[in-house]
Amino acid sequence: MTPLHEALAAVHARCKPLPAEEVPLAEAQGRVLAVGVSARRDQPATDISMMDGYALRAADAGSPLRVAGEIAAGDAPWERELARGEAARIFTGAPLPPGADCVVMQEHTAREGATVRVAETPRAGQHIRRRGEELEAGAEAVAAGTIPGSAELALAAACGATTLRVFRRPRVAILTTGSELVPQGTEPPPGKLIETNSIALGALCRDAGAVVQFLGIAPDDVGEIASRLLPAEADILVTTGGASVGDHDHAQAALERLSGALIFHTVAIRPGKPVLFGTASRGRLVFGLPGNPAAATLGFELFVRLAIRLLAGDPNPARPQARARLRGNLSRIKGLTYFPRGRVVAEGSTLFFSPGAQQSSMQIASWAGVNAVAVVPPGEGRLDDGEEIAVLLVGPLT
Repeated sequence: MTPLHEALAAVHARCKPLPAEEVPLAEAQGRVLAVGVSARRDQPATDISMMDGYALRAADAGSPLRVAGEIAAGDAPWERELARGEAARIFTGAPLPPGADCVVMQEHTAREGATVRVAETPRAGQHIRRRGEELEAGAEAVAAGTIPGSAELALAAACGATTLRVFRRPRVAILTTGSELVPQGTEPPPGKLIETNSIALGALCRDAGAVVQFLGIAPDDVGEIASRLLPAEADILVTTGGASVGDHDHAQAALERLSGALIFHTVAIRPGKPVLFGTASRGRLVFGLPGNPAAATLGFELFVRLAIRLLAGDPNPARPQARARLRGNLSRIKGLTYFPRGRVVAEGSTLFFSPGAQQSSMQIASWAGVNAVAVVPPGEGRLDDGEEIAVLLVGPLT
């Protein structure tokens, strides 16, 4: 068996970011920036008012001031300087007139025809947003490696960008294997099962940022499995079922027919020990996951998701880990890292992990409602209630 850390390192070593492509801003959400965005001009481009009121010199506030004009957001900046004893009616977002050094809110003024009286003692600089306060021309606004959300996209737009250069989405082709499986929507005859892994894995792939292609169901036949995988235009090929070493397990033999190279087969984990990783023709990566649903999902979480995020250019591709207090008991397994599924909740500043009642690798529903898996190192004995353990966060905390 391959130790877990060696298996993860092998995936890391063979997953480099895919080529970058230019996409419109609206299509860049959730993608990883290959090239950062810099400000093309100062932002804001000039000193602007943060309030509706009057722009003036703070030193002139003690006497009535002549209102020299009005400036609204979108107006061109004044070319003439505000003279002493003058004020300008100004609105939020409007450019500050030259000579003014403060803005007084309209609530603190009294207008009398062509003059205005200030009812406070203002300070220089108040209620003014300075030129370049947010960004100076040439400054990096959004760094390469960022996964832009709404704020980053808006900032890029403010910098003048209409497109962003992002890493291409990984393409994943999924093939389910097993002569016992029938498609969804089919009434299974005796001895057959409805195929479900493609639904779960497809959803997980899309959540990880991949474009998904389904290759259907292949019977337990090496030639059929290889013929389905061979023409697939994908960066990652994923099979489920047939990953072990029984008479009807053909994932490794099929890999050989793809001009492939086996990197590891079986990893020291539970569930999901019989996981396979290799390379195939045209630079494709191949993952053979177990057929048992819970084991297939864990194999995806540990290895396939990592590969997708690395190919997508994510500088932080792994799921976040945390420390939590155990509620209940867990047994260690000699020679295997154990990943029991469960839920983490936050109570104050402390996280608590409760293992699910069902941990069978065959149970589809054992991942339902799960937001974390515990990481139990190999060993003997058990972990008791209240012990601190490591958890891998796979969903939002509640």
